[in-house]
Amino acid sequence: MGTEKTPVEGTAGLAALSTQAAGRDERLTITDIELFYVSPPMRPGILSVTQTQGDFDQVPKFILKVHTDAGIVGLGETHRTAGGPDSEAAGRLRRVAEALRGRNVLDFDLRDLQLPEETDKGAFEVAFYDIIGKAIGWPMHRLLGGKVRDQVPVHYWAGKRMTMEEIRVLAEMAVAGGFGGVKMKRSYPLVEALQTYADVSEDLKITVDLMGSYPEGFLEDAKQWQEVGNVLCIEDPPPSRDALADYRRLRDELEIPIAMHLHINDRGSLGMVDAIAAGSCDIFNLGAGSTQDFLGRAYLAQEAGIPVWHGSAHELGILDAAILHACAAAPACTLPSDILSCQREHNLLTTSLDVVDSCIRVPDGPGLGVELDEDALQRYAVTAG
Repeated sequence: MGTEKTPVEGTAGLAALSTQAAGRDERLTITDIELFYVSPPMRPGILSVTQTQGDFDQVPKFILKVHTDAGIVGLGETHRTAGGPDSEAAGRLRRVAEALRGRNVLDFDLRDLQLPEETDKGAFEVAFYDIIGKAIGWPMHRLLGGKVRDQVPVHYWAGKRMTMEEIRVLAEMAVAGGFGGVKMKRSYPLVEALQTYADVSEDLKITVDLMGSYPEGFLEDAKQWQEVGNVLCIEDPPPSRDALADYRRLRDELEIPIAMHLHINDRGSLGMVDAIAAGSCDIFNLGAGSTQDFLGRAYLAQEAGIPVWHGSAHELGILDAAILHACAAAPACTLPSDILSCQREHNLLTTSLDVVDSCIRVPDGPGLGVELDEDALQRYAVTAG
């Protein structure tokens, strides 16, 4: 008579499930999707007081709560949704949410999430990962193939056109917050700005994001930056899209690494292939697309031996948690990523994503491993764009 074998813990993710676990008997059918339009403001000191145009915190986003018949609720978060809650973009989001009622989460291919209408698919993708992870007791990074790191390196961020005094105060905030560097948008004169960071702490490493501005006298200034000695890399200096020859020339002329934000090239992954073939950059910022977009491009960069970081648009805690899982699963993601919900007044989570030694630990709970703060969700709701 054979001996009954006890399932190995974690085998296939399903053998160890209890008989009550969702996914064994229940189908993860979507019963409702709630949408909440929110906009927690930035903390003081992140943006210049001279900034008159709307910035990240003035363009709200939607939080999704995807309910299933198993009682599991998945959390999602859109990128910024301009135009207000009655805009066409918001309308598409609502129509997709309505159309997904009665569909089963397990029937979707998360490698290429097909939705009934063009919308922010990343928000639904994250919510589905959260649901499936909760159903089988796995953190999101296991669903992505497993993590290669327990902690993800991160840097602070500074807005455009900051004065030298504003930069000094922000640099002190970064050091006090445990950050090892700052991603600096354009603030001129650049040499003086970099020296101001160095005066606060010689250990702060600065990513200079020129956003394709390529100011007059750039090369002369950049050679002075080398003397200051605190520049981690220069992001997107050329003034035009697909300027691969310009990127390559800068690599040849400067000792400082050159980074390309993938959105600067209209051809997406194909543009990335072109940039690799042309030897146009040392580093990629892989932007703020879907999880699968990021991972696919990160694997491509890994094959080319090019390190990457994950960009963002000042997300809130739900999307930041998903980004942490994605960064943990991407071997090439070794540079500090833009995981910046700490710069908001509230990240809408019940717990913060704490920075220790310029890193954030990857959540290990099922799904995203985070919980929504319902009081904050109501407190930061907006009714106008």
